[in-house]
Amino acid sequence: MTPFVKEVQSAARKLYAILSKGWHYSYSVHSDIGAGGDRTAGIDSLAETIYIDALNKFGQIDSEESGIIGCNSATKIIIDPIDGSDNAISGFPYYGSSIALERDGKVKEAVVVNLANGDFFYKIDSALMRGKLNSDNFEPVIKRKDAMVGIFEKAYAYPVLSQALLSKNIKFRSPGAVALSLAYAHNVNFVIFAGPRRRYDFAAALCMCEGLEIIEEDELLIVAKSSQLAQNLHHLALAQKG
Repeated sequence: MTPFVKEVQSAARKLYAILSKGWHYSYSVHSDIGAGGDRTAGIDSLAETIYIDALNKFGQIDSEESGIIGCNSATKIIIDPIDGSDNAISGFPYYGSSIALERDGKVKEAVVVNLANGDFFYKIDSALMRGKLNSDNFEPVIKRKDAMVGIFEKAYAYPVLSQALLSKNIKFRSPGAVALSLAYAHNVNFVIFAGPRRRYDFAAALCMCEGLEIIEEDELLIVAKSSQLAQNLHHLALAQKG
């Protein structure tokens, strides 16, 4: 574990401890539109402050809430302070943080943490590791062979494709936190995301999908365990476009 990943873990532990004390009404109060285009909630601001204080020494910050912070640098820290803010506010336990260290335009280190259950993923070089936030024991992530479902993020916005998947008996869930879903991509059969993509959501998590089949288009992302499954899903998606 590098100094950067250790610092992210320490900051995430601090945030996790605060959230574990119980929900505060201020976490759900929304303010202005953030750099990512969504309104910033109190929980977003809380998380962002903690991560910026811990990580600004590593390079220029680019956060979904406040945008660019600090002087221009070849090293940039891409932060989505709370991935799945609406889930957190609604008491649905599927939300976390996504943080990437990017150097000269390439992600070198990445962390995704599930703040609901403490799952902590990090990737350095080629190894994707998984453990618990409050533990120092981590193991390499491997593909789960007996998965029963995939994930289709934002399925509610694409009912035609959703129905096409169901007609083929392709089971999926749509939990509402795309960085987390991509971090869990080795567990499930596939992850689909349809719609415009923001780098805050994908910088850390997509690099964790190395070793899986990835199809990227302007408004379609498919990550699957096998080339055949990825192609089948892609053909199904294209057919719905006419």
